[in-house]
Amino acid sequence: MRICYVNPFFYPFHGGIEYRIYNVAKRLALDNEIYVVTSRLPKTKKEEEMDGIKIIRLPSFFVNVYNPPFVWSRGVYEKLKEIKPDVIDFHYRWAPSYTHAINKINAPKIFTFHNDFGEGVGIERIASYVNDAIFKIFLQKFDKIICISNYIKNRLAKYGIKKEKLITIYNGIDANGEWHEKENYMLFVGRLVRTKGIDLLIQALKIAGKNIEVRVAGKGPMMEKWKKMAARYEVNIKFLGWVDEYKKIELMKKSRAFILPSLYESFGIVLLEAMKYGCPIIARGVGGIPEVVGDAGILVDGVEEMAEAIKKLHRDDSIVKKLGMEGLKRAKNFNWEKITKKTMEVYEEVVK
Repeated sequence: MRICYVNPFFYPFHGGIEYRIYNVAKRLALDNEIYVVTSRLPKTKKEEEMDGIKIIRLPSFFVNVYNPPFVWSRGVYEKLKEIKPDVIDFHYRWAPSYTHAINKINAPKIFTFHNDFGEGVGIERIASYVNDAIFKIFLQKFDKIICISNYIKNRLAKYGIKKEKLITIYNGIDANGEWHEKENYMLFVGRLVRTKGIDLLIQALKIAGKNIEVRVAGKGPMMEKWKKMAARYEVNIKFLGWVDEYKKIELMKKSRAFILPSLYESFGIVLLEAMKYGCPIIARGVGGIPEVVGDAGILVDGVEEMAEAIKKLHRDDSIVKKLGMEGLKRAKNFNWEKITKKTMEVYEEVVK
């Protein structure tokens, strides 16, 4: 089968969407012809092949009104027409040129839905709602919609998408981790944008105690503001900036808990990454997070509950070990082989 993934970002750009496409595509490439049509970012080749995946990058420009940005690429329709795919799997709804091109192609179409409608804060939320109102019209035209969590599936059903079009296939991970002895710090890894809720974490640490250390790995537009807030609240947060994959893994292995205080989260691959190294989770119980965490962590609502969870895992080694071992076991359920098999079954269904 000739399968074409369409997403304005792809490796070497790393994010949750790109991670999923790459891991499913490279496995399907063993028995199928796989293409990725994407935008051309600086210092990338126009065309290349990676693990059997044929990557085609198109000239593009970006508008950063919303995070992720709106993208416009030239020649999407022409390239898809040239490829003649048996099925198209589209992953991004903030790219009008891609949406219109796919709509014109006479081939079965899948949309893999990663983020809830209307995510964001302030102007970002307004921009998201405007774009989503238009995109919902096109969404009805897809043959199947893969949802990365039951939370997303239920949300789309409420928006009037036919239930028979919706199927949940979770994100995955290479779950080959093991338990590691923990050091006396907790961890956050992610983009430093408003929806990640680091301000809530700072408030919780103010309540939990100044002696509790949290390391924040990542960069983004909110870093300087949150650094100043942490200093003002006199809490023990170390902002590490961007870290490479090796450093991230080392931090997760030794962390006493992984904290995710997000305002929105449709899934949260980073939770699985932490769980596979036996790192207990403290997270707000929003979106798809409860489906990922299960019994491998403590789900909280407000700042005070977060503070209590932080204090509990700071002082109780037995709970850290119990939740960590549960996470190790649970992470193995989210394996890429199972996810790839289910995804291929959807492709075969729409191609019939």
